[in-house]
Amino acid sequence: MTSTSSKKPHVFRNPNFSLLFWGILVSNVAHILFSFAISYFILTIASATYGEETATLIQSVYLALNGLILLVLTPLGGVLADRWNKVRIMYITDYIRGFTILATGAFVFFNPTLIGDLIGLFLMNIILSVNAGIFAPASSSLLRFVVKDEELQQASSFLQGSASFQSIIGLILCGLIYANVEMVWIFVINGLAYVISAITEMFIRYEQPSNPEKITMKAVLADTKGGLVYLWGEKAVMAVLIMALFINFFFNPVFSVGLPNFIEFSLAAESTYLFQNILSPTAWVAAIEIAFSVSAIVMALILSSRPPREKQGRHLKIVLCGNVVPALVIAGGFILYYQGILPVDTVLLLLLGSMILFGAFNVAFNVPINLIMQKKVDKTMLGKVSSVANVLAMGLTPLSSLLGGIIIAQASQSALYLFSAIGIILTSIWYVTNKKADAI
Repeated sequence: MTSTSSKKPHVFRNPNFSLLFWGILVSNVAHILFSFAISYFILTIASATYGEETATLIQSVYLALNGLILLVLTPLGGVLADRWNKVRIMYITDYIRGFTILATGAFVFFNPTLIGDLIGLFLMNIILSVNAGIFAPASSSLLRFVVKDEELQQASSFLQGSASFQSIIGLILCGLIYANVEMVWIFVINGLAYVISAITEMFIRYEQPSNPEKITMKAVLADTKGGLVYLWGEKAVMAVLIMALFINFFFNPVFSVGLPNFIEFSLAAESTYLFQNILSPTAWVAAIEIAFSVSAIVMALILSSRPPREKQGRHLKIVLCGNVVPALVIAGGFILYYQGILPVDTVLLLLLGSMILFGAFNVAFNVPINLIMQKKVDKTMLGKVSSVANVLAMGLTPLSSLLGGIIIAQASQSALYLFSAIGIILTSIWYVTNKKADAI
């Protein structure tokens, strides 16, 4: 008979999980601040140099470059994660990212030209993306090695909740720091956070399965193929990953391209808007995303106290529909705003309410998906499968970011949201009617 303590594990008593949790927390809080600031920093520099429409396109290219590098290098990261020490991979790449950001901050501070700043930011983006492609499979496959099976749901829920908590702290820092300090200090904060995270990760201990085989391009391709073949045999999981691929493709430009464009060039140009005396345009972004994060934390805490379901298929379809509804409300609100039908205050309230719903449903979907991947996949295949899953999930993200910028530059903002809404609806219909997904 299972004891009470095993039914309710206290995962923070596991020192390896605690080190992983707090290391991720420190680096991600700073990363959220940095990503927020970089997005608007690029728009500001590019618009001053090339104009508003070209600035949006440059920002899209920046995002697409990051996604393309991740797409190419993540399979290599998966091979390395299964053959090398995952912790060593994590802290080495975090050290590189930290010192790269600090060096770029110094360059931006001393460089006198805006074009030079853009070149420096793009070079930094390349280095960070290379390291992220190697880091991601190692970090995503480590959890199974540092926690027990009975701790997995609680650990996964806490990590999901932590991601939302990180967003809240990071976005509060955005509102306090971005508007009041020079950009160079945001480089310093994020660079030091990665270094601190790397130091924390150095103390994580686990047993790494030995694999003496040399790493060659042939081995990378063979392992990637092996991961893909393995996934292809798991039809239900494959259906989920295909759905994630296209949902991500249509979601991504709304938040990575459309929202910054709205904030920088539309909300900032309004003569008056809701809570204008309290919230700046960028502070509104923080408020919207904090609403998402608070809702996600509440859902994560609820899930951490519940036993996992034996079958997740039908439940996941319901949760997916819950994710889609607020996304369509956001898209519809923006379309009506750009057509002059809805006032800006109504759009802001729709964004705020929709993000509360989106936060809860997003966690309710991600936690069981993570459990499925961690429990159903063989330990020795986790790195390869994780890398293949990441490639499938983000495969079209660079294209979607670039396409979002092109649609705005060549058509209109409304066209972007209409494109996203139609794509989300069609993908959801395909997945909900897919009977193979019920087997999960």
